[in-house]
Amino acid sequence: MQPDALQRLLNSMADALFPAKCLGCGRLFQQDAGTPPTGHPNGFSAAMAAHFCPPCRDTWVAVASPLCSRCGLVFKSREGEDHLCGRCLDRPGAFTRARAAGVYANALQSAIHALKFKSQVSLAGPLGALLFDTFRHHWTDGDIDVVAPVPLHRHRFRRRGFNQAYLLVRRWALPDAILVVRDLLVRTRATAPQTGLDRKQRQINIRNAFSVSRPGQSTGKRVLLVDDVLTTGATADACAAALIRDGARRVDVLTLARAL
Repeated sequence: MQPDALQRLLNSMADALFPAKCLGCGRLFQQDAGTPPTGHPNGFSAAMAAHFCPPCRDTWVAVASPLCSRCGLVFKSREGEDHLCGRCLDRPGAFTRARAAGVYANALQSAIHALKFKSQVSLAGPLGALLFDTFRHHWTDGDIDVVAPVPLHRHRFRRRGFNQAYLLVRRWALPDAILVVRDLLVRTRATAPQTGLDRKQRQINIRNAFSVSRPGQSTGKRVLLVDDVLTTGATADACAAALIRDGARRVDVLTLARAL
């Protein structure tokens, strides 16, 4: 028997004896190659084939136009071209533009929750690969100098044991000219969780919560902030403002998910 055929046989036997449990619906399922469904260019189905059953993988919704050309908000109407949303027209904020892989719902939301709150760090690999594909789709060579994960406060880091934003980017195969700087920013004070707060409350909660770890490190740099979810953009704006004060030339934002 050829090695490839033997490996397929062994994989089939393992799947039959030890089916996976879907992170979405909780049912047992047999893993497959996870061919991405048509219209889902970021490949969530392929990346998460070991963690979600096919029906749950198909609930993934890729972020697609029309959307806000700055903050990446997906418009409810699926007609028309990209344009600025009302919020960005009124108060554009500190970062230049934000993009995300998928809508914060269904299987993607379950995957992020499993990574952050259930310590399933094995998800960081496939989710990071999905995020890297999104990065390459929206940014070309020479657009970015530094990739910086949004930091956790040291107390939350000790409780969780990891920063999910850093785990998403640590294995990216980037050109030598682009640096991943784990501690470009620090969270200088503990804040309440942003979940359940409206935009104004989030802005107040996060105000003056970030600073650069070494002044001047971002001066003249084009920085890409990376996080798991963008909701109102309050955290991203607070981080971007700290970098702009330090002399950053530009700050963009990339997240796994964009809340509607």
